[in-house]
Amino acid sequence: MPLKLSEQDWRDIFPKAPDEIIAAFRDKASALDEAGITQSRTRLAYALANVEHECGGFTIKKLTENINYSAKRMAQVWPSRFASAADVVAKYGSGPGWRKRAFDDIYGNRMGNRPGTSDGSTYIGRGGPQITGRDGYLQVGKRCKLKLADDPELATLPEHQPAILAAFWSWKKLNKHADKGNFIACVRAWNGGLVGFADRKALLKGNDPIIQRLTYLASLMPTLEALG
Repeated sequence: MPLKLSEQDWRDIFPKAPDEIIAAFRDKASALDEAGITQSRTRLAYALANVEHECGGFTIKKLTENINYSAKRMAQVWPSRFASAADVVAKYGSGPGWRKRAFDDIYGNRMGNRPGTSDGSTYIGRGGPQITGRDGYLQVGKRCKLKLADDPELATLPEHQPAILAAFWSWKKLNKHADKGNFIACVRAWNGGLVGFADRKALLKGNDPIIQRLTYLASLMPTLEALG
């Protein structure tokens, strides 16, 4: 049986999240149950720490990746591609649309994005898990029965966040890493590396008192059976 979370539990985990997000997790946590996330404290802890990091506890604007990078920031994020801000400007210019051109190039021809298209700037990070890439939108959408690849903005709606988190977790097969207690492997599977690992680990630790106080619905079963 799954761990049960009250509205207050969700509020304590995501203290800065909009009320619509808290209501969605309160009312639609069955999606997490079906994905097996709430079947163990470790699974739940790993899922919540990672999603909290990815979207700032559901506080980032429109739950969408901000691609309004400066040339300097772009060089910092992708040092293997650009030695300096000047390299970024040399490749993409500085006029209108340069960021879109950059993301179409940087994200193009990988993660299921089709070369020669605008997939790179279309399928940027969205939703709690920050789904990225056309393949991610297809795979998560298929699992949560939403046409995310056709309408990426669906991934930003508060009411869909529990289902999207559950679908992303299932797509990445993260239960197996959680069941081995391997947080590093879980983070790598989530985003392809260890970006933000220190923050993810801090969030994991910070959420622990909340996770530990939760009870399983099945904890009542022995008493009920004894009464029967």
